[in-house]
Amino acid sequence: MASGDEIRREGHLRRLGSRRPRCHRCGETVPAALTGRHPHVLCYECRTRADGRSVIEQDHIAGRHNSEATFPLPGNAHRTKSDRMRDWPRRTVQNTEGSPLLAAAACVRGWLDILWTVAEFAERVPRLLEGLDAWLTERHGRKWWGDFDLEDRDG
Repeated sequence: MASGDEIRREGHLRRLGSRRPRCHRCGETVPAALTGRHPHVLCYECRTRADGRSVIEQDHIAGRHNSEATFPLPGNAHRTKSDRMRDWPRRTVQNTEGSPLLAAAACVRGWLDILWTVAEFAERVPRLLEGLDAWLTERHGRKWWGDFDLEDRDG
């Protein structure tokens, strides 16, 4: 049986019209952060920038019904975190009676979702660095760093 995350991902892929969607401006690939339809896919942040708005948004970490506390997140990460919130128990998200235990559970879930979003981004970094090293090696040779002044002059 497919998880909620897998079901939502499939829905995003259908909405975007591609099995491998990517923002045509910045290369973002997280389906929850993408808008439009293939081949005219843009991530939320690129669309927001084009509209002249800030890409930083205030995320209600525990959801609006549980806490007024917010945390600044880039728009794409906010979309990803909000998408994950759909897996939370409905009773926790809505917290109609104002239970302090459900509010605490929502706060922990919210921070875990932020950590998950950061981990997903961090997971990309080694591949990007390895790709950059290969590109620089191809253009400047095996010891490419010798061609660049990488010394920290301030300290």
